[in-house]
Amino acid sequence: MKKHVLMAVMLAAGVTACSNGQYAGGDNGSVTSSGVAQQWQLTMVDQQAISAEGTPTLTINKDMGVSGFSGCNRYFGNAELKSHRFKVAPMASTKMACSSSAMELEQTMSQVLSQWSEATMRGNSLMLSNEAHTLMFTAVNTQKPDDDPLLKSPAVSDRFNKGEEY
Repeated sequence: MKKHVLMAVMLAAGVTACSNGQYAGGDNGSVTSSGVAQQWQLTMVDQQAISAEGTPTLTINKDMGVSGFSGCNRYFGNAELKSHRFKVAPMASTKMACSSSAMELEQTMSQVLSQWSEATMRGNSLMLSNEAHTLMFTAVNTQKPDDDPLLKSPAVSDRFNKGEEY
């Protein structure tokens, strides 16, 4: 009997441990400051794939400092994260003029970022949504350089340690 109880507890712990890695922000799609602290690339606006000349970005550092490119101009500010809601305030940007489509994308992105939006993370995606728009971001560089299996191969390691060039 004790073996069955112990096995059930270990199985439950294993399932819980595996499920925590499913979502970047937590197992229920919640957003944490450590989960959002990375570089993001805008992939969809209002469930439509974007077709921008320069892909808009959102970079959030561990201190919740924010910077990025909004389709026409660069922006920066400080983010707040409260009860699954995200906002960049104050937000400042450069003031260049661009094509009407780039300016429209920039206005949409700025409106969502500068107002409180519901934030959800699933896998390598961050969704920010308010009454008017929904932005979907995908994490950039989700694989750490240390995770590259080629860098861990004995041949590469041996050549690196001898100072050889590739």
